[in-house]
Amino acid sequence: MNIQSIWRFPVKSLLGEPLNAAFIDDRGLIGDRAYALADASGKLGSGKSTSHFQRIDNLLFLRAETQANEVHIGLPGEKLEPISSRDLPHRLSDFLGQPVTIVEDQDATHFDDGAVHIILSSEVKALQARSPHLDLDPRRFRANLLLNTPDHMSAEDLLGRVLTIGDVRLKITHPTERCVMVTAKQDGLSSEPLILKAISQGFDVNFGLYASVLKPGRIEVAQEVEVSAEAGGRQNMKPRDFGF
Repeated sequence: MNIQSIWRFPVKSLLGEPLNAAFIDDRGLIGDRAYALADASGKLGSGKSTSHFQRIDNLLFLRAETQANEVHIGLPGEKLEPISSRDLPHRLSDFLGQPVTIVEDQDATHFDDGAVHIILSSEVKALQARSPHLDLDPRRFRANLLLNTPDHMSAEDLLGRVLTIGDVRLKITHPTERCVMVTAKQDGLSSEPLILKAISQGFDVNFGLYASVLKPGRIEVAQEVEVSAEAGGRQNMKPRDFGF
C-alpha cells in the first residue's frame, strides 16, 4: 500500500488542491477546511442541509488554494483572490445568489465526521466494475488521501486498524456515510445522479473511511503505508452531519 494522492480543501465544500506532501496534526491535514462560507443565518455552506450546514448551490464551481501561506478563492474563469480581499465576500455573494461571509474554523467545526478522510483505490475499482457507465473520478469523494491498495482489500479490512506512514500513525475509526454531494456537478465533472444508488447497492451507502490522528507528522505521495496487525471491527460511533 502507498499514498496515490493527497488532497487538501482549504475552504469547506469548495474545490480543493492536490499536494505532493502535507503535514498532519491532531486536527488532520494542516490547512484543511480552515475556512467555510456561512449564510445569513450563520450556517456553513455545504452540499446538504442539516442542523449545522446549509445547502448552497454552485459551491463546487469555486476553487480554493493556498498561496504564500494565505488561502485564495477563485470564481469560475477568474484569478484566485486572497480571502483578505474586502471585495471577495461581495463577489461570492453575487455569484451564489445570497449573502455569504468567510468564517474561520473554530474547534474543527468545519469537519463532517473525522480528522482524516480516506478512500481506497480497490473500492473505486470495485464500484467502477459494478457501474462501468458512471464517471467515478476520485475527486467526487473529496477524500484527503487516496490509498493505492490491493484489489482484494475493502474498507472493512481496515476498520479498527492503525496505518503507519513514516512517523504518522492514523487510527481507522469508522466508515464514511455518503450523501448526494458525490453526485453533484462540479468544475470539470458532470452530474452523476446514479452514483449514490450504486454506492447504496454495493456498499450499503458507506464508501471510504475516517481516521483519527494518533501521531502527527509529514506524509508525501508514493509513501508506503503499513497496516497494523490489530483486529478490525466497526466502531460504535454516531454519524454527524454530512456536508463535505
